[in-house]
Amino acid sequence: MNKIGVFYGVFLFVCVFHTLTVSQVPPYVEKCETGLYPPPAKHAVASHIVNLDLAPAERWRETLKDKTPMLKNLIAKFKEFIIDFSGGSHFLIDLVDKDFVVLVDTLPSPFKEEIKGIANITGIPLGEVVLYNVFYEIFTVCTSIIAQDSKGVMYHARNLDFGLFLGWKNHSWVITKALRPALVQLDFQSKGKTVFKSVNFAGYIGVLTGMKPGVFTLTMNERFNADGGYIGILKWILGDRKSVWMGFLTRMVLETASSFEEARFRLANTPMLAPAYFIVGGNQSYQVRRLGCVITRARDKALDVWCMNKTDFYILETNYDHWEKPFILDDRRTPAHNCMNKLTAKGVGIPGLFNVLSSKPVLNKLTTYTALMQVNSGHIETYLQYCPEPCFPW
Repeated sequence: MNKIGVFYGVFLFVCVFHTLTVSQVPPYVEKCETGLYPPPAKHAVASHIVNLDLAPAERWRETLKDKTPMLKNLIAKFKEFIIDFSGGSHFLIDLVDKDFVVLVDTLPSPFKEEIKGIANITGIPLGEVVLYNVFYEIFTVCTSIIAQDSKGVMYHARNLDFGLFLGWKNHSWVITKALRPALVQLDFQSKGKTVFKSVNFAGYIGVLTGMKPGVFTLTMNERFNADGGYIGILKWILGDRKSVWMGFLTRMVLETASSFEEARFRLANTPMLAPAYFIVGGNQSYQVRRLGCVITRARDKALDVWCMNKTDFYILETNYDHWEKPFILDDRRTPAHNCMNKLTAKGVGIPGLFNVLSSKPVLNKLTTYTALMQVNSGHIETYLQYCPEPCFPW
């Protein structure tokens, strides 16, 4: 229980108790979905180019031209939640608007210049843009899968779930609902050529899902721990800045690592503000070193590096150490394994992985998107996700 945090466990208990004793909706039936790909075209996430040759303060202007209203709405929902959580007090928001402005200048370049640029472009207070970028260091619930088909072609897919705790209204999570319209696929380019690709919420400058075409793929899943991200952030604020922000580390690795092995080493050994799971996919099948690995991170270094071997056709991570059982009220791992084993290597591919990630409870009310990547071709496609009733949590 200490590995997931008391509040998280209590909240999930309340969710299950509500479902079983209060809700009039019958429990959902676990089912491995088929035939759901392709999803409706309106669910596809559009792509934007980020020109790394521009000054950092200008890099996000084109993306935010379309997404500023969605970003403003999202941050407004964050603020509403904080005010409600504070019993109607604006004290915390005033604190963010004042003190987080100071925090931005402690961040490394080019990230601090990019954050300032986003605030200038959108008109959103600088402290609120900083807070928005910090949120993802603390709580992101996910499912990530690396798999190879019967011919050895490698795929990497993930669901990103976000918004637990953050407001409940009209049978949906408020922040989860606000996040979906802010989604973008990004192609980071220099001199007109792709350096790496990612899936981001507009205005977030780190990376949770990314790919260096032809080299490696990368997703980050939150690792719940008593020594969590908030401890690292507090230490940073107090002046201990030996560690790296998780989202900045993933972006730097995608931009500068030249091989799967280099990416794996840096993600395993760079001190970070928050614990995490890094799921890293390689570009060559049937070679143990380049198949795929799950790196279980403490803040200072890796606790474990778990890699596929020649007999595996996939590796899968949710939000719990793979050598321990998942929390009983949040077992997305077992249903995901069941669906992958039913799929088999013959079924691995974009459609098959989308179906697995669209199967409840892997798909749930917190799921914002499903991303699907094939490293050798450099292909990535992302879809907004919605969980039809009945659906957990609540």
